[in-house]
Amino acid sequence: MIKKIKTWAQMIKIEHTLFSLPFVVSAVLLALEYTHQPFRILPFVWVSLCLLGARALGMTLNRIFDAQIDSRNPRTQAREIPSGKITKSQAYFFSFLALVIFIYSAFQLPRLCQILLPIALLWLFAYSWMKRFTFLCHFVLGTTLGGATLGAWIATTGTLDSLIPIYFSLAVSLWVAGFDIFYSIQDFEFDRRENLHSIPAVFGVKNAIFVARFLHVLTPFLLYYVGFLMNLGIIYNLGVLGVILALIYEAKLVREDKIEIAFFTVNSWISVLILVAIFLDLVFSCYIFS
Repeated sequence: MIKKIKTWAQMIKIEHTLFSLPFVVSAVLLALEYTHQPFRILPFVWVSLCLLGARALGMTLNRIFDAQIDSRNPRTQAREIPSGKITKSQAYFFSFLALVIFIYSAFQLPRLCQILLPIALLWLFAYSWMKRFTFLCHFVLGTTLGGATLGAWIATTGTLDSLIPIYFSLAVSLWVAGFDIFYSIQDFEFDRRENLHSIPAVFGVKNAIFVARFLHVLTPFLLYYVGFLMNLGIIYNLGVLGVILALIYEAKLVREDKIEIAFFTVNSWISVLILVAIFLDLVFSCYIFS
């Protein structure tokens, strides 16, 4: 049973939740501060289940749709579906369960979340196919994670009457698109052979690195602007500075061809760092200056 659980966790890359969950929690904290609401555990539980259900659904569908491509790629042919550890029928059943969790949780949230649910579902189903048609696939993935923070804000406030969550969502979207471009450098030659439209495959590795770095230059500016609009203080700004240093380190690792370390380790630092910075800044301002 433990081995089976590990296999499923590996398929949906459960550890990569560190990219999205801290930013979703950050969006909830910012929304609570913006609307001066107290923290309530039940809505937060539903937001978390929405994220987990959506992420499990998106990752499973991605593995199903890419199974044939993964089987031809030496880097990915050991993945769970190509290697036979998990069958496609099992994966489809798992994705159905994830879909049920996602939809049911969304219906426990404000009305606007239910209205926007079809768009979220369309995005989850569509992004796995984008690499076959357009080099904008990285941005589709980015907006999938960025959209999760937007959804968390709406779930907390019930409205979208501020530009703050949009700037925050855009920061997350550009950050994700940038590191996804870095990650796809590993498959540069394979993507060209398979006629897949990653930015490295279409424009070359050198240009792809430039694009990713540019996106990662924009990310901390947007994060800083969110803090400015929210009147966050020095602790948050130190967190943004930490993000800048982490992104510089990530670019260095990519130059040294240490893409796996750059992809997971550094980016998980970034998401957690922003969450901790927001939490400490809000606590410090509430209890020291109130």
